[in-house]
Amino acid sequence: MQEANKQFLKECALYVRGEVKQIKLRGKQETVKLFAEALSASRKFYVALEEGDFKETVAMLKYKRSASGALRESTGYVWPL
Repeated sequence: MQEANKQFLKECALYVRGEVKQIKLRGKQETVKLFAEALSASRKFYVALEEGDFKETVAMLKYKRSASGALRESTGYVWPL
């Protein structure tokens, strides 16, 4: 299971950096939705950082924290990205 988690996080990081366009997630619909939201928020935060727009970066950081908080609250999974 440890190796599968590493691979999942690697694919998520590639998505956040824009190196892959999509990731396939499987599981309960609500859990998949929460992971997808956290991934999307992390990607938007990364893009805002790259563009150097301070106001947008702060807004996307808040969005990312909210999405990762919802994921943690519902699943117990601490979003590392």
